[in-house]
Amino acid sequence: MQSNWPFIVIALCILLALGFIWLEYRRANNRFLLLRIVAAIIATAALACIILPITYNSSVTKRDDHKAVLPTNGFDADSIGDDSAIFTTDLAIKKAYPKAKLINGLDELSQTDRLHVYGYGLSSAELQQLDSLSLVFHPSKVPAGVTQVNWNGRLKAGEALHIQGQYNNTSAQKIKLVLRGLNTGLDSVILSPNVQSSFDLSAIPKTTGKVVFSLYADAALQGNIPVQIDAVKPLKVLMLSASPDFESKFLKNWLSENGYAVALRSAISKDKFNSEYINIDQFNLNKISEQTLGRFDVVIGDLSILNALSPTESGALKQEIADKGLGLIVRADSTGKTSWLQKYFPVDRASGKESAPAPLIINGNKSQSKLSYGLAHIVYQNGTQPLVKTAQDRVLASSAISGSGKVVFTTLNNTFSWMLSGNKGDYSALWSVLITKAVRKNDAVEIGIELLSPPYISDPVTLQISQGKSSPIIINGQEVALVQNPWIPFEYDLLYWPQTAGWQSLKQNDQASSWYTYARQDWKTVQNADKLSATKKYANTHKISDIVTKQIQQKIRIDVPKIYFYILLLVACTFLWIETKFS
Repeated sequence: MQSNWPFIVIALCILLALGFIWLEYRRANNRFLLLRIVAAIIATAALACIILPITYNSSVTKRDDHKAVLPTNGFDADSIGDDSAIFTTDLAIKKAYPKAKLINGLDELSQTDRLHVYGYGLSSAELQQLDSLSLVFHPSKVPAGVTQVNWNGRLKAGEALHIQGQYNNTSAQKIKLVLRGLNTGLDSVILSPNVQSSFDLSAIPKTTGKVVFSLYADAALQGNIPVQIDAVKPLKVLMLSASPDFESKFLKNWLSENGYAVALRSAISKDKFNSEYINIDQFNLNKISEQTLGRFDVVIGDLSILNALSPTESGALKQEIADKGLGLIVRADSTGKTSWLQKYFPVDRASGKESAPAPLIINGNKSQSKLSYGLAHIVYQNGTQPLVKTAQDRVLASSAISGSGKVVFTTLNNTFSWMLSGNKGDYSALWSVLITKAVRKNDAVEIGIELLSPPYISDPVTLQISQGKSSPIIINGQEVALVQNPWIPFEYDLLYWPQTAGWQSLKQNDQASSWYTYARQDWKTVQNADKLSATKKYANTHKISDIVTKQIQQKIRIDVPKIYFYILLLVACTFLWIETKFS
């Protein structure tokens, strides 16, 4: 019955139309007969179209577009449409936004043509899982807190720890940034409101070993600062002094207090010397020979006494430096004759009044206290490395390579005044830099280990190791496989997933080392700022416009709106009614 319904309606409407035509034809008044017949046919046809479904076929172009939304930390739920397919790998986001579908990994989104990411975005490791999937990024605002941070994580005893970075203060109040260590405030800085400011904090640790400092913004912990502080390695030092003086006395005491083996020879008169021995066996220092110099790692001498050495002694010193890597630190105590010792270190003496005491720049770090440095300074030469400078960039200590060894030259002769004033920190920092730069290098090759990214708990971290040949690496008691770099034969990479925060032990053969893993909440704003940057960069190189979206031609059936037939029926009936009234 249902299949025959259109034919029944059409047949009835045809009979109805014929009946109306017959009635109009029989009327005595034949005025507008043709128009009346047409109106009757239109009325019955419109009635049939109202009863029956009237459709037509057409073809449309459809985009094969699988859109997906990935909310990340910091996203705004109101910005996500209700018609989107929402995915997440974060249980916390799933709990806060139940509409999201929990997936095991981002690689499950590979079938989507375009991905919309909201919030702070994804880390570099997470972006690699997308496998070049095109992405539209809807970033949140830069979070409040420390957005960038960096520090020197490996120190020698006496060296200053420097923490530099940027803080985004979104509040209308000033923020006090405090560096803390061993339950003590070490340094602080006040940051202006409603602005992103740079900061620089520093401190000289009073201990050695593995130490974890902390950075606070008011009372809120920003993150931990792991530092390894190495004790100054006990070295053998030969001091040659033109005469007993305070500079030599305090330096000798500082060296002995820090475990150095020291032999001191001071000139009393011509060819007569006074010798002192600390932490070292006594032997004859009247003549300086290759055998004598071979006992030491570094020689510290006044320029005048070094220039006064006999040709044999001077030749032995020069050869030991050039051939066997002995280090030499020269103190410019006079303006006497020049020699090979000043080949790279010409000294200039400024005219006028001596400058007031001022802080020094020691290996790039500003000293805590001031020091009077006199009028003499070293004229910079190509091939030298300034170690100590004034704020006006006058070089007060510099180093240069001499064969296998190094020569350090300094115009400072009153560093003992720091010790007299109780400032052991700056004194230790200065002499640690000079000795470390000059000291004879150990022939043993150290294995270089570098972290390619900051390690966080449960995240994969890549360690890059430089070594001559592959040897097993043990991390926290577990052997980890190495992969050799195909382009650099002495570099090996390993991938590791730390399961606990804190110091991680690393062993290779008889060598032991360590590195630090951060807790998930450590440097949270730094992580978010890094994700913003990484995701923006990824989105710019994987734009939606780069996709060739598949176009599909599809045939569809479209219903003709009934309103048109109602209008035709109304017009036809109205004409017939009016014509009947006025005929």
